[in-house]
Amino acid sequence: MPGRYGLMDLRQLTTFLQVAELGSISKAAERLRIAQPALSRQIRLLEEELKLALFTRHGRGMVLTPAGERLRGRAGGILRQVEETRAELAQEAGSVRGRVVFGMPPTVGDILATRLIERFLSLHPEVTLRVVTAYSGYLLEWLHGGEVDIAVLYGSERAASIRAAPLLEENLHFVAGEPVQAGQTPSMGFAEVAARRLILPGPQHGLRALVEREARQHGLTLNVVVEADTLQVQKELVMRRLGGTILPLASVHAEVGAGRIHAVPIAGPRLSRRLVVAHPVGRPLSTAVRLFGEMLRGEVVDMVARQVWDGRILAG
Repeated sequence: MPGRYGLMDLRQLTTFLQVAELGSISKAAERLRIAQPALSRQIRLLEEELKLALFTRHGRGMVLTPAGERLRGRAGGILRQVEETRAELAQEAGSVRGRVVFGMPPTVGDILATRLIERFLSLHPEVTLRVVTAYSGYLLEWLHGGEVDIAVLYGSERAASIRAAPLLEENLHFVAGEPVQAGQTPSMGFAEVAARRLILPGPQHGLRALVEREARQHGLTLNVVVEADTLQVQKELVMRRLGGTILPLASVHAEVGAGRIHAVPIAGPRLSRRLVVAHPVGRPLSTAVRLFGEMLRGEVVDMVARQVWDGRILAG
């Protein structure tokens, strides 16, 4: 029976997402350049087909219902898959089209993003890139929901719906605003680091959890004087000599080269953490995403070879 099935079309999903984002029919109509009555009708038809209210209406706008929240989580992924399929089908010989959404933790973003994006776009100028930075837990959620195509995560994060390939085991350093006296060896013991005035991210941050776990294992108490989740704030406080911090060398490579920050490896025990490249299971990688992943790994290998990133490349 024509018209009985498949009434929920891509236009309705696009309209729904715009209204969900803006919380207003009028604002969504203005952005989409659609008359308000037509836009309202699309939302009404969608709700009638699903037999569910997607929004709660009130004087100041529209708020998603629980059912609306669930649909928003799926709709973005559906539209992205359609967009990727269209790009693959329209791909011309020798060119790559489409969109790549790349996620990474903040400490990795400051190290990797700019040069990687520049190199990728120079080879594939018809690809659109979006870069998002967030803690690994959020990135996992976005990978699962189809909002992120590929991400760099710390290896402690796991999810059944995500495939992760090893990338790098990065060494952590004690970072200070003044020269660090490391004795006869070019490293510092962890006990000495723990006793220093430390500027570290908050307890929810993966790096902080790693350092706290190491301290507990050795019966040590960290001397944390400032908690700062933003990498740039940490570095600024270190350069003002308010304390030291613990970071991978690559995140302070430029400042170390300029003599504004001093870094020394932590040993006894050596502190390190693993990075992986992750993407959703059960969702074919587009050509653009696959090529981006290959260039990502190549860029990290190059940075390790140039001693910008202190670590060991892991076989994928």
